[in-house]
Amino acid sequence: MRRPSRHRRSRFLAALLPLLLGLSVAPPAAYAVPPSHSKTLPPPISNGASSFDAALYNPAILRISLSEAKGKTANPQADAFLDLTLVPPEGEVQGYRSEMSLKRFNELLRELYRQLASQSQLNVSDLSSPARQLYSILFQPVVEQIEKQRITTLLISADAGLQAVPFAALHDGQTYLGERYGLGLTPALGLTKLAVLPEKAKPQLLAVGASKFVGLNPLPLVPQELDRVGRGESTQLFLNRSFTPEILLEKAGDPLTDRVHVATHAEFLPGGAAAARLYSGTGPMSLAQLAQLRQRRGDTQLDLFSLSACRTALGDADSELGFAGLALQAASRSAIGSLWYVDDVATSALFVQFYRFLYRGIPNAEALQYSRPAMPSGTMRLVGDQVIGSGGDVLLSGLTMAQQRRIDGGLQNPFFWAGIVLLGTPW
Repeated sequence: MRRPSRHRRSRFLAALLPLLLGLSVAPPAAYAVPPSHSKTLPPPISNGASSFDAALYNPAILRISLSEAKGKTANPQADAFLDLTLVPPEGEVQGYRSEMSLKRFNELLRELYRQLASQSQLNVSDLSSPARQLYSILFQPVVEQIEKQRITTLLISADAGLQAVPFAALHDGQTYLGERYGLGLTPALGLTKLAVLPEKAKPQLLAVGASKFVGLNPLPLVPQELDRVGRGESTQLFLNRSFTPEILLEKAGDPLTDRVHVATHAEFLPGGAAAARLYSGTGPMSLAQLAQLRQRRGDTQLDLFSLSACRTALGDADSELGFAGLALQAASRSAIGSLWYVDDVATSALFVQFYRFLYRGIPNAEALQYSRPAMPSGTMRLVGDQVIGSGGDVLLSGLTMAQQRRIDGGLQNPFFWAGIVLLGTPW
């Protein structure tokens, strides 16, 4: 990845400083009329192929916060203020405030989740659809500035209650947000490492997973997934009985390890980290144990911790970002998890495609961005018993008839790809 110039980085961090310190920024402007698209952005990736241009890489931070405002709003139906703060790589911090109804917002979010869970059409041609309405509420006020400055990547800092929004599935009337931008999500800017790390010629990957369990459904694609995500890097691979809690902590705790990929069952029960369980090949481990990685690694953080497991990003009220949030707290600059119970065939294929883009030197958020449209565009497709990805790469093979039937109708619905989210540093 092309590192931002020292001048651009200093300007970016100077603009960000007030947010990190909790200081006020320019007064939010009232927003009444949504601007039209200015068409200044390059077209979104539509065929899953990488067209990453380092010269055009242009990240920004979008802070989204909610505050109660019952009795303080001009609109009697509104009971909250939504504040959007855009921190561009250059120029002034932009602030916007609007009024909203929390009841209406939650109704839209529940309906969007219902459509995704049932793999229904999102009806994005309809202005009143949840995907369109949520986009209008959360992004329309800042889209003019984002397009004017040709922003390519957004690090979204969202308050609790907003972190479960499937941002990638929001739609602007032309395309999904997750296809147009590289997206990262963080619960706290102050805990997010924004520095650009020097590139490694051959990053070290730890790939661990389990396909056989006692009392849980098998995950037969895990062996393939581990093997294929490991191609292109120096990889240590531990499968089933060789994947133990001790191995994960020892190897991920080694400062020489750069990336960790875990493919297994997981569950997040009420009670936070102590109740969360990740299933190794020899039994469950508490996610509270991940805290040991910080002590083991010292000042050297992991670049990426990806969890190909069920519903890893969304936990209980004590930890809305679930497993991936714990990975961030433990010792990783970035983490990937899922917002809902995912289809294992589509998820394995998406992760293999994601790592193929990473191996080409594409930043984390863009690698995920380019992997998403490969599904709805048909670039990632079922051919016989194989899933074929960008450039004709075989992502998975030897699928059973039952596995083929699950994705035979195509992967167009955002259910298959919008729930995979990147947390933490997007570059």
